[in-house]
Order: sequence, then C-alpha cells, then structure tokens
Amino acid sequence: HLIFHATVRMPRSMTQKQKIQRVDQVIQDLSLGKCQNTVIGVPGRVKGLSGGERKRLAFASEALTDPPLLICDEPTSGLDSFMAHSVVQVLKKLSQRGKTVILTIHQPSSELFELFDKILLMAEGRVAFLGTPNEAVDFFSL
Repeated sequence: HLIFHATVRMPRSMTQKQKIQRVDQVIQDLSLGKCQNTVIGVPGRVKGLSGGERKRLAFASEALTDPPLLICDEPTSGLDSFMAHSVVQVLKKLSQRGKTVILTIHQPSSELFELFDKILLMAEGRVAFLGTPNEAVDFFSL
C-alpha cells in the first residue's frame, strides 16, 4: 500500500530506493513494522489490520509525501494512549521541520496536551481560548 502510494505520489526525480527508504521511515515512525506485510482486509469480511492500524496506515499514506500542510481530523480517535502519543509526536516532529500541522482532538490526555505548541479551545462554536498549553493552565486556573 505505502510503496504504491510512494510510487504514484512522490516526485519522479526521487529514485525507487529513496521512495522505499521514505516508506521504511514512515513505517518506523508510526510503529507499523509488525503489520507491514499484513493484508489491509475488509472489516467484517476479510481479516486484516485492526482499526487502529488502519488509522495509522491512512495517516502514513498522507505523511509519506511530507506535505507542507497537514490538517488532521481526530488523528488519535480509536487509538490507545501509546499510539495516540506516537502519532502526535510524529506531527510535532513535522511541525519542528517547518510544516504547518492543524488537528482537531477531543479530550486529549495531559501528556498529549503538553506536546502542542498552540491550542485553540472552543465552546459552543466560539473561541474560548487561544494560546500555549501553559497559558491555558494559567488562564483557566483563575
């Protein structure tokens, strides 16, 4: 799946070896190594990847091309806390390399909350807070 995406979506100027190296890096970053040769499957019909693995694979397909902007809607839903933390860490690494990362997330753990550079909290469709996690703690502890 990822090699196909790399072949089709990555620049022609990249060699196949470079594309496979990028695939291997994304597989490692998202802890997909143990299922890299597993059939994707069809839920309810053909046994394959778990729900969490499918979500990480979908994310990996997008992260593969190293886009300048990533908008992720609930990238951690359905994942256990370890894998959720892993996904957010990968997003953080991308942002540290100059990529813009925007994501929606409901009820993040305190560990995930601390990974964010900036947060926007909404209530009833309106902005309740915009700032850093530390500023949010100070703001809401008044």
